[in-house]
Amino acid sequence: MREIDRLARLFQNILDMARIDTNAVAAEPEWVQPAEIVEAAARQVEHDLAAHTLEVDAGTDQALVRVDPRLTSAALAHLLENAAQYAPRGTSIDVSSELAGTELLIRVRDHGAGLAAGDLPHVFDRFFRGRSAAHVRASGTGMGLWIAKGLVGAAHGRIWVENCADGGAQFTIAFPLVAAPAGEESATS
Repeated sequence: MREIDRLARLFQNILDMARIDTNAVAAEPEWVQPAEIVEAAARQVEHDLAAHTLEVDAGTDQALVRVDPRLTSAALAHLLENAAQYAPRGTSIDVSSELAGTELLIRVRDHGAGLAAGDLPHVFDRFFRGRSAAHVRASGTGMGLWIAKGLVGAAHGRIWVENCADGGAQFTIAFPLVAAPAGEESATS
């Protein structure tokens, strides 16, 4: 089952790359809770997360946000899959979401070795695999983070990565917040 899932995700990655290359990815925003996006992403890569503890702080009491849940959860799934590949077995992968100013921020943090300084500018390049890729237990294609960036961009967001002072890497996705027209937000909840 794990191999079938891996092949299905590889095929989906190839399709996503083609769609991103041809600008055929269109955002279809809906009112959703950030916690629903995190849950959907975690379900997509649950096999990859099996060797880790997923610590989620997605605030089920957060206001609804208007984003494309399909693109957002798919991009987040790539970040979770990447964290699971590079973090040591048994460590936690932390996911948080918050409404900060005019943006929804979703963060994925692993407790691995972090990224080499020379790799940071290239992390989102197509087919790029960092220096530590030779030491991970699962093989990768170097497509996931490039696809995540493309999906986030198609959904009018931005994405970046930084090393954490106490080890590990943190990926952040940001989407602009859209105010709900009077009555619309409460009508969808």
